Amino acid sequence: MMTSEKKTSPLLVTAAIIEKQGHFLITQRLANKPHPLMWEFPGGKMEAGESPQQALQRELLEVLEIEITADTIFDVIYHRYDWGPVLILAYRCKWISGEIKHLEVADHCWATATELNALPFLPADGPLIQRLELEA
Repeated sequence: MMTSEKKTSPLLVTAAIIEKQGHFLITQRLANKPHPLMWEFPGGKMEAGESPQQALQRELLEVLEIEITADTIFDVIYHRYDWGPVLILAYRCKWISGEIKHLEVADHCWATATELNALPFLPADGPLIQRLELEA
């Protein structure tokens, strides 16, 4: 049986879980981007030829002007938006250097796992927040 439904590969994106004294670094999307002003864990799309760790390092430098190292994988999340699926590779990361600048974000903050639930987050990040709460 044939179907007219297109097979779509998920968009590969990375997310950084950066913790400092029980608080996690999160960023707010720009008003002129899809999902305007929603909160998310910093990261972004992988480019051809990049490892997830390289993508995280590049994205955080481009978006926040900070240098990080990506350590261990924290979680892998599959989520389907109206426009298509995403596969999020979330890594525990360490902040190495740099002062946070809002180069491609509206804002940033440090929040506890419990405080994350009070903010309007991208739906795909929901499982990450739940897991952080369980570990708190």
